[in-house]
Amino acid sequence: MAKKFNITGLCFADVHYMADVSKKWAQTINMVESGDYFIINRPRQYGKTTTLYSIAEMLEKSGKYLVFNISFEGIGDLVFQNEEAFAPTFLHLLQKRAKNEPEISDWLLKTIPKVNNLNLLSDAIIDLASKTKKKLVLLIDEVDKSSNNQLFISFLAMLRNLYLDRRSNPTFHSVVLAGVHDVKSLKVKMRPDEEQKFNSPWNIASDFKVDMNLQPDEILPMLIEYSANKGVKMDTKRMADRLFYYTS
Repeated sequence: MAKKFNITGLCFADVHYMADVSKKWAQTINMVESGDYFIINRPRQYGKTTTLYSIAEMLEKSGKYLVFNISFEGIGDLVFQNEEAFAPTFLHLLQKRAKNEPEISDWLLKTIPKVNNLNLLSDAIIDLASKTKKKLVLLIDEVDKSSNNQLFISFLAMLRNLYLDRRSNPTFHSVVLAGVHDVKSLKVKMRPDEEQKFNSPWNIASDFKVDMNLQPDEILPMLIEYSANKGVKMDTKRMADRLFYYTS
């Protein structure tokens, strides 16, 4: 199948022309390996979903990580109305990503009906992390879908509490959230009708300093591959000069 350019959703290197962003992925993986919790917040079409998919693949191939690459897109709005709906749905999303780990997948299936609030979900995450020698990595795409929801803020607070207590109880080694907005700015309220707000439940997050803007040296290999596939001769030096000019 001939390769093509793709500007809608996930890109795959075997079917799409892609810029060489391996250095960006390597930087992101270094943060995961360091145990960072962080947010990739960039406008749409910046490659957030492709980045999550690609680093998940690379982490899984290392054999050291059990990666749960999930998305909040397409799961419906009712899920975020109460803990009783959200907690088992979240575990179900994890279970669908654990198909290559039969024991973990079976355990999650048995656990899902027993979990109907965030306290029980927190206990389930601790138990899950205790059942494998691999480090757990959680990647959540499209977090903006629920970022204005009090339940989501409480969910972040739960992950934060697990993170702070990670020396006593096992939990996710790294958590990466991806969306258009920076959820570090979200605040916790004790009740929806209260004016007073408390610190963000995601103030544990490390700064994501990876430059997601495409650079000329990342774009050029893609154009060279395209030209070769089309049988078009190109002056690579002239193309490089133009790229540096238009992106500087």
